Amino acid sequence: MHWTRYDVFLSYSHEDSETTDPFVDALRSRGYSVFYDKKSIVIGEQWKRRLGTAVRNSGVCIVCWSEHARNSEYVAYEYSRAEGSGKPVLPWLLDGTPLPPMMELHGVVERDPAKAAERFVHRLGWNLSFRRRLQAVVMFLVLIALGFFYWRMHLPPPPWEFSGQVRDSETRIPISGVEVEADQRNVTYTDSEGKYTFHLPSPRPKYIHLLFVKQGYKGREPVNVAAADGKWDVDMTRMK
Repeated sequence: MHWTRYDVFLSYSHEDSETTDPFVDALRSRGYSVFYDKKSIVIGEQWKRRLGTAVRNSGVCIVCWSEHARNSEYVAYEYSRAEGSGKPVLPWLLDGTPLPPMMELHGVVERDPAKAAERFVHRLGWNLSFRRRLQAVVMFLVLIALGFFYWRMHLPPPPWEFSGQVRDSETRIPISGVEVEADQRNVTYTDSEGKYTFHLPSPRPKYIHLLFVKQGYKGREPVNVAAADGKWDVDMTRMK
């Protein structure tokens, strides 16, 4: 089974090889992959099946048309298969032999193989190798985009904040160093301004359980505070 794909299937008569050989070399030097049965068919293969597969696996069919090609069973079979497979058929006119009725197309009449190859370049477009590299780059960018989207979709939700202030119930002075416990597993301490802040993991619960402890102060009983408020200030009484 042949998985190779070609930019160009070259249909020609072997009697025109002296002209078609440098033409193929010129196309290949420009990066185009060319099926050229002189070098591409393995001895012993069933030629019609092999040629038919090669035509289907090629982007276009260039027919090197001449008196020799008109009398070639191979050439007739090849351009007929190309027409039947919906492949563009591009004639290169090697001499003044009229094209067959089914191939009434504007042909390239340049006799010099290198110049003729140049004339075909704008019809062939990007070569297969370049298209494959471009497709690989596009696929790589798509995979990166999909990976980023997947990563964003599976990021943990951001933490939510709960804060407040602790003051002396008599002096109204902020109390620093108060141990504040949230939901029996998160602990922080008040700063010099008596403020405390928690950054707690989502999702935000309906209530948060708070406990305030400071040596020399009477601790309040644990309280359940509405988490949605995001804030809870409390007074503590100095022990006498």
